[in-house]
Amino acid sequence: MAKKYKNQALMKFLTIVGALIGLAYLIIRLIPDIGNQYQLLPIDVGLNIVVNFIIGIVVVVLTLLAGLRPNDPIPFHWLVLFIFAILLVVFVDILAGILLIIAFLIGLIEDL
Repeated sequence: MAKKYKNQALMKFLTIVGALIGLAYLIIRLIPDIGNQYQLLPIDVGLNIVVNFIIGIVVVVLTLLAGLRPNDPIPFHWLVLFIFAILLVVFVDILAGILLIIAFLIGLIEDL
């Protein structure tokens, strides 16, 4: 039986918006003139940009799946949201990760 949070609608909303913002940042990063000024760590060069983009897309898609279909492909749990938040901060951008950290904190507080 899957855990049902009291504020699950808010957590799903924050997860979906965080994933969409992450996708927007990944698309903006592809634009050569303005893409590099929106990165947290602007040290990406050459092959590293491609690897970060591919890993970022995978993390964004998994986060979006967790928000759109909770407990179907990926469990909708506060610990999973925390892992996705860390991955979004590292590979995508900090703003997308902050929204997932807020969703994670809501789930953690309800679990306590």
